[in-house]
Amino acid sequence: MMLAAGCAPPIDGPLEHQRAIDRDDGDRLAAQLAQLPGVVTANVVLHHATRDPLAVAPPATASFGAVITTDDRAAPDAIRAATLRLAHAALPELAGTAALPVEINAAVHRATLAKVGPFWVEQASQTPLQAALAIGCLVIAGLAGLLALGARRHRLGNSAQ
Repeated sequence: MMLAAGCAPPIDGPLEHQRAIDRDDGDRLAAQLAQLPGVVTANVVLHHATRDPLAVAPPATASFGAVITTDDRAAPDAIRAATLRLAHAALPELAGTAALPVEINAAVHRATLAKVGPFWVEQASQTPLQAALAIGCLVIAGLAGLLALGARRHRLGNSAQ
């Protein structure tokens, strides 16, 4: 009897089913928020309003919270507005809630890029890279000149014999 009970698959109840729905909806909403311009990462926790049909207590209210990490050039007000629109779309029962907790942190520096020949580098590295490329071209030209001079001397030395 105990062996049969140990091999039985777990059966999720309504609470576990609701938690799985909340987790999946939170992951989908976080994926949508991560697609906004300037957003690096987004984490969302949401809970739909649940009501136990056998309980005499009022149903639990819906809740929402988001933590968003952006780069230093992102527009936090636009991201906050988009987050609130998506939250109200995902949880219509939040319509009466005045302020939702949305934390936006600018934690990532987005570098300014410059093109130097075939390379994309940070703006601060542009001048040193140009100087290194110019010196490299001068060294190559100098070595080519030395090889040409050596070949000419060798040819002139052989023609005199």
